[in-house]
Amino acid sequence: MISLRPYKHSRNNMVQHKQTIEDFVKALSEYVQNGMSGSVVIMGQEDAWGKVVIEMGELVSLTYGVYRGPVALPELKKIVDIRFMFRPDKNNVKKFSSPGSARICNEDFFSFFGLKIPRVTSGTLDGMSSMTTSNSKPLTQTLKPGKDIEIKGRVLIIDDSAIARRAAADPLLERGFEIIEAKDGFDALGKLESIEADLIILDLIMPGMDGYKVVDLLKRNDKYKSIPIILVTSKDSLMDKLKGKMSDTDAYITKPFKEGELLTKVIGIFNKQR
Repeated sequence: MISLRPYKHSRNNMVQHKQTIEDFVKALSEYVQNGMSGSVVIMGQEDAWGKVVIEMGELVSLTYGVYRGPVALPELKKIVDIRFMFRPDKNNVKKFSSPGSARICNEDFFSFFGLKIPRVTSGTLDGMSSMTTSNSKPLTQTLKPGKDIEIKGRVLIIDDSAIARRAAADPLLERGFEIIEAKDGFDALGKLESIEADLIILDLIMPGMDGYKVVDLLKRNDKYKSIPIILVTSKDSLMDKLKGKMSDTDAYITKPFKEGELLTKVIGIFNKQR
């Protein structure tokens, strides 16, 4: 557990640590667990800095460098050495501003790092004394075609339904595509930190963060913005179709799609990239 005693050279009751990003995440979980209010100032590499605002055990906003809200999470994860200072609000009163674009919540933050959401109680941290994973098993395996099939590319499928992911994956595996699965946008961002994808198949309707928000986060990141995206949705009204086609994606398909329809769009995008 991270000690909350004042740092030797700090002022205004600031707590300062120089630790790893894992220590930073564990410290935040302790602040949440203890129902604290205040702001955490983050100092990273190359003088980049940011801030997390906490109100009575709830994370409400996140900024780091030029990144705001959930889009800052992949940038935080890259930090090798981190310093952070906690400025507590002794009155524990909600008074911190949280700009809309910087908004974040406990679920967004801790789910991204693969952790259980800490509960606001008193005493020791409930289930968060170490970097434990959440109850749901992470989707880490890359599905590969048969050994005699030539690999044509790697596709990331983002859908909260395991059945829907498998329905999309099976015909692609038969045609030589490697498959990576992600159960939501945060899981996908974590996967993309370590695995390159040539194409993304993205479900529009997901809990927590919908497909449009995932597209926005990906297109605002220089590392991911060039990856083609196929948006998949069960909404089939004219307005939904127009919105899907006007989004910053490469193709739009409505569930339930006909056999071969998704495969045709995937092959068409890969042929354009050649």
